[in-house]
Amino acid sequence: MKKRTILNYILTAVSLWACGLLLTGCQDPYAPTLQHPQLTSAHILGYSVRQRPIELITIGTGEEKVMIIATIHGNEDAGTPLVYKLLDKLRTRPDFLAGRTVLIVPLANPDGYALRTRFNASGIDLNRNFPASNRINNEVHGQQGLTEPESRILYDLVLAYQPMRIVSIHQPLYCLDYDGPGEDIARHMGRYCSLPVKKLGSRPGSMGSFVGIEQNIPIITMELAKEDSELTAAQLWDTYGRALLAAITYPELPY
Repeated sequence: MKKRTILNYILTAVSLWACGLLLTGCQDPYAPTLQHPQLTSAHILGYSVRQRPIELITIGTGEEKVMIIATIHGNEDAGTPLVYKLLDKLRTRPDFLAGRTVLIVPLANPDGYALRTRFNASGIDLNRNFPASNRINNEVHGQQGLTEPESRILYDLVLAYQPMRIVSIHQPLYCLDYDGPGEDIARHMGRYCSLPVKKLGSRPGSMGSFVGIEQNIPIITMELAKEDSELTAAQLWDTYGRALLAAITYPELPY
């Protein structure tokens, strides 16, 4: 039921934003209420293989850009309610946004989410579909980089905004991994949650390999626990919220 509710919210939200309306009074527990329209905006970046929208929510107007991406693997979905709670927090604490813009992709793989699978609707692992020099071409990773609309959307987004740092939320390895010059940020985040900092190594054709190694943009892979998909949004926030705020306020404290 929770899965359908989140997906229904996203489709409803897109319709409302397309009409130029603000989301107010929505019954979905994860839905953001745009209380500060001067700070918050949303638009559709593009569409998945099965024509589900992939949206970007932007909050803040500062020059320092921080990007947060959730659910690039469809069955690793705890990040989606977590980033909606992050939006709630940022709307009540605009001081966190001083000099910053936070760019949030709450559901990067909507087809995989609907199908309850790691892959997209074409059976491709989106986090192995980037044009990194270490990529492996095959039926699961794609026969070349950026064969999938979802990975092309994220690729274009990173190049267009050139964020100072990126957090990509995954499951189930329970650690803070990093690629590129991201170790200090990972350790800063680790002070505010129980996830240990652990260098897993750059995966072939991954977003971490492309962004961190080849673009030299710090990227943190926030690996939550498998069972975190069963937590409520409030429980997820209590467990990991301050670490996400630390990624935004780095090197300042998230208070």
